Amino acid sequence: MLPFIVVGLVTGSIYGLAGVGLVLTFRTTGILNFAHGAVGAASAYLFYALWITHGVPWPIAGLVAVLLFGTIAGVLIESATRHLSAAPVSTVIVATIGLLLATQGLLYVVFGDSFKRFPQFLPTEHVTISDVQVTYAQMITVATTVVITGALTWFLRRSRLGVSMRAVVHSAELLDVVGTNPVPIRVAAWCVGCTMAALSGVLIAPTISLDASLLSLLVVTALGAVAIGRFDNLWLTYLGGLAVGVGASLCTKYLGAHPPFNGLAGSVPFLVLIVVLLAVKGPRLPVPLGRIGGTGGGGSALPLPVRALTGSVSVGALFVVPFVVGPRLPIYTNALAFAILFMSLALLLNTSGQISLAHSSFAAIGASTFSHLTVGHGVPWFLALLGAGLVVVPVGALLSLPAIRLSGLYLALATFGFGILMQQVVYATSLMFGDEPFLTAPRPHAAGLDGSSDRTFYFVVLAIAAASALLLTALGRARLGRLLRALGDSPVGLITNGLSVNVSRVIVFCVSAFFAGIAGALFIAQTGTASRDVGFGPQQSLSWLAVLAICGSGVVGSSALAATLLVILPAYLTSISQNYQLIIYGAGAIAVALLFRSGIDHGRTFGGLAAKSEERRRRHPLRLTPAAPVGSPR
Repeated sequence: MLPFIVVGLVTGSIYGLAGVGLVLTFRTTGILNFAHGAVGAASAYLFYALWITHGVPWPIAGLVAVLLFGTIAGVLIESATRHLSAAPVSTVIVATIGLLLATQGLLYVVFGDSFKRFPQFLPTEHVTISDVQVTYAQMITVATTVVITGALTWFLRRSRLGVSMRAVVHSAELLDVVGTNPVPIRVAAWCVGCTMAALSGVLIAPTISLDASLLSLLVVTALGAVAIGRFDNLWLTYLGGLAVGVGASLCTKYLGAHPPFNGLAGSVPFLVLIVVLLAVKGPRLPVPLGRIGGTGGGGSALPLPVRALTGSVSVGALFVVPFVVGPRLPIYTNALAFAILFMSLALLLNTSGQISLAHSSFAAIGASTFSHLTVGHGVPWFLALLGAGLVVVPVGALLSLPAIRLSGLYLALATFGFGILMQQVVYATSLMFGDEPFLTAPRPHAAGLDGSSDRTFYFVVLAIAAASALLLTALGRARLGRLLRALGDSPVGLITNGLSVNVSRVIVFCVSAFFAGIAGALFIAQTGTASRDVGFGPQQSLSWLAVLAICGSGVVGSSALAATLLVILPAYLTSISQNYQLIIYGAGAIAVALLFRSGIDHGRTFGGLAAKSEERRRRHPLRLTPAAPVGSPR
């Protein structure tokens, strides 16, 4: 066991250092930076370019890549997130996700998307402990992380700047009153946090090679350590990183040869994250930046005649598409399936204010279930499609359990951890993709219906997408839809009227999961095959959320626009590679966050919602049941 413990302690110390940087910025700014790992990736690439490509001595390259780059990154991120305190929590999350996507795309464009071996720059001599060789590089790594963690703990507790950094997240205005400008304090916090991210990226690069995607996932791995530290304590976070590293290493030893449990080694941080979030009571977790409530989508600002005309033109164009687009018709079919997926995500985000980063898992379950039902058991096509959606409903209900206890940032983290756990463990089981490289699924064939024709299948998917849009629109106008909008606008207001927010959260997750499963079944039916390694990864959920955020706060219209932006436009703009698309999506998400940083959510303010409340009540009475007085029978 000793060699695995040594390796676990070394990698765990890096996880702990990355987690310390995350906790530092979270404690002082209220923002959990999803781009923390991307900053580390950019630093590692810069170090590699200076040291290997240009021959700069590695100590100088390290100073530039860690201290200078970390400081510059901290200043830029602080300036972009400075005014997000009045924005919804979802907007704050989208801003950092956008930064993650944009940084990944930029690194791939500048340095290429191939793996690069990152040589060890620290001394490689070793000492032998109980027949185990421990290198000086490993000892230096552990010692450096311990010293930095101790120094930062002292700095936050004892120095004037450290105390001011802890105070600025609680009340920047009060800090300003006592004569301390909060802006330089926030800048200093971001600079220190980004420097920790940069150092973590440089230290771990020799272990996992130089790849922007893998290095960006350092933030995800560090989340387990952050959860053990309860998003607040630096030393507990560092020790949590050691525990996660050793646990993952021992899982590799004992479960590495036993699929699908071999995926547990990479899932240890997310198991820890989910367990801690479910075990710790919400009030004991730090309050993140951003406001809860005010995220529910309202009615369209366009007049009814304009909306009717726009809808008629759009429907007419959809019927004309198969006759004018030629060989690109499968792309439009795929876009219709994505529109269903985006509607399911918009129902959560834009209507009820809930955040899900696990929609790729919902779609994967729908796709694999559809393949098993049609190919494995011969279930009729349309019945199998319905079954694919229904199978995902219990999973949505299971994922709604964290939503009952958590909200905002912590719900996003729980769903993201669930998505990664699904990919690394459950995807490989026989319930889903198993050991097969890919699954297959047919198109519909019935009396008078030949789904093998691209044109016929397009109209089948169009009918399903239209039915989904009508159902979700009817749900939005029904009492349940008004409850969901109330849940998004003000959960506290819903509770004070005697209604259960927990039931509403469970229902909205189940409905969203159902339509995401339908979309996943249509994906595999359109292409004929699907693989667990392509198209259903957790990072897809991040990209989908960013694209949806760019396209507005509606359900049907925003989803159609998001599908167009994600699927149709890249088919025509072939000169724009996927890496440039990541940059565009990320920059768009950041721009949306900056546009609505003053608290304006797609043109709707608290005042605007209040002004419309009476009109909504008159047109769609909710008929709330008042709470009974204390002591009176119900």
